[in-house]
Amino acid sequence: MKFADAIYNGKTEIKNIIFDWGGVITDLHFDATKKAFHDLGLSVFDESVPHDPNHDLFIPLETGKISPQEFRNRLRSLSTQQLSDADIDQAWCALLADLPAERWRILEAVSKNFRAFILSNTNAIHQPYYYNRLRQLYGTNGYEHFFEKTYFSHELGMRKPDAEIFQFVLEDAGLKPEETLFIDDFIENIETAQKLGFQTIHLKAPLTLADVFVI
Repeated sequence: MKFADAIYNGKTEIKNIIFDWGGVITDLHFDATKKAFHDLGLSVFDESVPHDPNHDLFIPLETGKISPQEFRNRLRSLSTQQLSDADIDQAWCALLADLPAERWRILEAVSKNFRAFILSNTNAIHQPYYYNRLRQLYGTNGYEHFFEKTYFSHELGMRKPDAEIFQFVLEDAGLKPEETLFIDDFIENIETAQKLGFQTIHLKAPLTLADVFVI
């Protein structure tokens, strides 16, 4: 496999690739979750999205500072409806699209040619839901077999775009930033990675991984 010339023109050999998850490996359907929450009497997405660093509901879940049950209870307190855990989880997970077969093949090829990693701002509701969904689609335990290691914000207690999580990954995996390509859909995360010496690709829609890799 190789990089598409129109997207990538780095001058240093890439040995490692760090992928974001949502917005890169899988698409995110913010409108679907916004509607699902509205149907439950919740307007928590009206003024922000879950990645808003000022949001006092989603960010604590994303950094593991509150449990999934505390998150559900906080949402329940904001609605006049009687909401079950399943109601809340279904609405929250409407954010996650399936992993297209084309991207599955790309990850498989990447894993054979590079040291590959995940660095994702995610949470303890989305991660197991998605792994189970991939098990249904592809018969595997998530997609961890494609990656040397996965780094999730809710497990580490820190999140992008803070430099500390990037530095943790570099030290933990023994990576040199100049030999490492970081792919993310949020420009704030890209900017932090660039300051630390990473090579980067800002994968903003309508671009997808299929525009980055030729297999």
